[in-house]
Amino acid sequence: MKKILFLALIITSQTSIGQQLEHYTQYQFNQFAFNPAVAGTKNCIDIRTGYRFQWVGVDGAPQTGFINAHAPLRFGKKNRNAFGPKHGIGGQIKRDAFGPYSFLNLHVAYAIHIPVSRSWDLSFGTSFGFKQTAFDAAAITTELADPSVPASSLSFITFPDAKIGAWVNDKRTYFGLSVHNIFGNTLNQIGPETKAQRHIYATAGRAFTLEKKWSVIPSVFVLWTKATPIDFHLSALVDLDNKFAFGLGLRRTDAITAQVRVKFFNWISLGYSFDFVISKLKGNMFYTHEITGGFNSCSNYGNSSTTECPTFE
Repeated sequence: MKKILFLALIITSQTSIGQQLEHYTQYQFNQFAFNPAVAGTKNCIDIRTGYRFQWVGVDGAPQTGFINAHAPLRFGKKNRNAFGPKHGIGGQIKRDAFGPYSFLNLHVAYAIHIPVSRSWDLSFGTSFGFKQTAFDAAAITTELADPSVPASSLSFITFPDAKIGAWVNDKRTYFGLSVHNIFGNTLNQIGPETKAQRHIYATAGRAFTLEKKWSVIPSVFVLWTKATPIDFHLSALVDLDNKFAFGLGLRRTDAITAQVRVKFFNWISLGYSFDFVISKLKGNMFYTHEITGGFNSCSNYGNSSTTECPTFE
């Protein structure tokens, strides 16, 4: 019965124009995944990877895996001027699957960072790549035999994709705005009304210093698509000297969230988050788990007061 329910949701989504992209509970530490303007905002190579298991217990529920990396792009000594524009590059590989559908995303990104004062930077970025959508009919299960559903079939659709973004930050505050699915591709191979809808993301956060190396970082993450209600995730992290952090959050349409992050040495971070579902699925007690890892050598381990931005561990 669960498979039939999920299949109904998928069929409905084929003719709708609602949300098509995934959520991340630990969005604070994966900003580049949403905004190409973040590429190169650190002084070293930054690598992020993770996996999200959504609604554990539902057959065919969404699962997302990703790895992305970005770094500053230097052309010579001239570009090291603290008051001149800087550049960044990055790349992302992501696979998202639910029910009989799976999506593979490959993107490369470029960003330019312009100092607007001694403490504030303004960044613009763009990302181009491809998406491949696969449909596996063998994954569909119906309660009764349905001749309109093929016993086995695997089809692929590949189409171009692009994102744009803007980012503003100092050492305590950040604001970001990005647009995904710029081309708005129409996918007639899936359905006559199926379209890759543009997604608009906005995010903001600020770090407030407390006593004895503690700080609190409230943030908000907003998602909007055409003809759907605005979705948002409010969260607050408590950080100890850039070594250990924990926090709680609320996603308007889905869940209460909790997360924890631990830093090891100067270059490794591990994070785990748990979503307690409060939507209509809560009666069956389905949960969501997300595991992430970060790798960089410029995180100022044990010195949170010198990090470049509240989201730049």
